[in-house]
Amino acid sequence: MTDVAATVAARLREYSDAFVESVHRKDPTLMRPYCHLPAMVLGRGRTITIETSDANDARWRRAAEAVPDDYAKSVLHTVDVTLVDDTVAWVTADCGRFNEAGLEYHRFLASYLMVEIDGEWKITTWVAHGSGAPSTTRH
Repeated sequence: MTDVAATVAARLREYSDAFVESVHRKDPTLMRPYCHLPAMVLGRGRTITIETSDANDARWRRAAEAVPDDYAKSVLHTVDVTLVDDTVAWVTADCGRFNEAGLEYHRFLASYLMVEIDGEWKITTWVAHGSGAPSTTRH
């Protein structure tokens, strides 16, 4: 993995850790350093545009409310980085959510479009994967 790709992967892991802290502290503003605005969320047949910090905070507040009360942590089992160039990366992570007993209760794939702006990697687009294994077709 190149140095840039390793930096992107580390940043995504920081973002995942920030989500855990944001949930436990009930503070969606902790997600701001990882999010570029405007941003988009794609999935479940919808495209959502997030243009303001208030809208971004509301998104993370809803995400925190959606996890079970016994949510303990998230783990990124793998992070795959494809560099489009030195400032744009397509990233896919295999994510697991764990409860306080240490059991993984939810596992999913998520993809992100990340950009480097002023020396910081930020997420511009979140892509939710459907349930089950991803399908790939090569032509």
